[in-house]
Amino acid sequence: MFSFTRNFLIVGAVAGALTAGASAKKNQDPEKFQFEHVSCQGAENEIRLVVTGIKRSAGRITADLYRNQEDGFLKKRGRIIQVKFAARAPITSFCIAAPKTGSFAIAVYHDENANDGFDKGPLGMPAEPWGISNNPKVRFSPPPVEKALFEVNHTGAEVEIKLK
Repeated sequence: MFSFTRNFLIVGAVAGALTAGASAKKNQDPEKFQFEHVSCQGAENEIRLVVTGIKRSAGRITADLYRNQEDGFLKKRGRIIQVKFAARAPITSFCIAAPKTGSFAIAVYHDENANDGFDKGPLGMPAEPWGISNNPKVRFSPPPVEKALFEVNHTGAEVEIKLK
């Protein structure tokens, strides 16, 4: 369904405070975004990401950041940045630095067996939990990028993704 592939780890060096940024969804619980993680440095354009629905503290959460472009969305060639962090049930939180302000989308998956791949079943359906920014409804094909977009401004953004 999605083409998630191996890439590099991006890990920040020092935990830091971050000013709350623009919300990807209205009426989010601001407490969810009050966390410290080694990837959070308080930089401009920093996205505070909260991934919920994690059933086991095993493997890694992989997050891919995409531009506002339909061509390349959910494909390796369209990915701007990929980060991987240890999965912590029931919520894993971390930050991703967007290269600039603008509209972006994020796709995540729980690499439960830590094999650096997004495992699929015999019919090509996901075998590992996954999610997309704005939590759009997904039937038999990936959503268009417009349904996953959120705005990043200089103070950053806050995004919550629930795994399916």
